Amino acid sequence: MAFDIFHYPEANEDILEAVHYYKAISPSVASNFRKQLSKAYENLEKNPFFQIRYDDVRVLPIKKFPYIILFHIDETKKIVYIISVFCTHQNPEKYP
Repeated sequence: MAFDIFHYPEANEDILEAVHYYKAISPSVASNFRKQLSKAYENLEKNPFFQIRYDDVRVLPIKKFPYIILFHIDETKKIVYIISVFCTHQNPEKYP
């Protein structure tokens, strides 16, 4: 029951922004962020039925980092649509 992952362009921008931020701190921190993000994606591919936050938008926190993955699922096509990789330290009014 593997699901495919699709990123909206905004989600890609969020990820690039986070990686650049962590690279400025340390390349190893940026690498660790990517690793944790990859693990989260692996979990989504296996079982994307995590907490529903809004209507049909679900949320998965990224371990060790203050980020959450906002996504929705198309169960018939078996696709997980990544809406945003949102930093929880930001103003909540910025939620996508």
